[in-house]
Amino acid sequence: MRVKHLAILLSATLFFAATASAWAAGEPLTVVYWSAKDCRWCTWWEGSVLGSGGEAKFLKTAEGQAVRYLVIKKPTLARPYAEDDFKADQRWLWTRVNNETDGKIKGFPSFSLYEGDKFVVYALGEQDVTDKLLPAIRERMKK
Repeated sequence: MRVKHLAILLSATLFFAATASAWAAGEPLTVVYWSAKDCRWCTWWEGSVLGSGGEAKFLKTAEGQAVRYLVIKKPTLARPYAEDDFKADQRWLWTRVNNETDGKIKGFPSFSLYEGDKFVVYALGEQDVTDKLLPAIRERMKK
């Protein structure tokens, strides 16, 4: 009988520990990188020019490791985003872009942070990554 009580107590403890851990983690964080194939500053961010590589540096940080990182790249800066620019797992973003739910994409490279499906912050360029995006991610990592 005592073993049965210990087994129940252990099971309950493990269940509550797992539940608390999942609750503490909150909603998943997603950073969306908005880009275009002919964007020279995007090329700089992506690291294909000597001395650049902000993307790789970001992805190696604690903040970069804490997020799901999605790349949405359109063929040219001159064309607005189209539904075909979004992969199957990114379709939820197409509606938001098309309806400007989270505001307009104001330039490139730019970034949107989502907590679950809730828009958190928009960052345009590397300076905004430092000033807006990283602090917003850090704040949510503390939750």
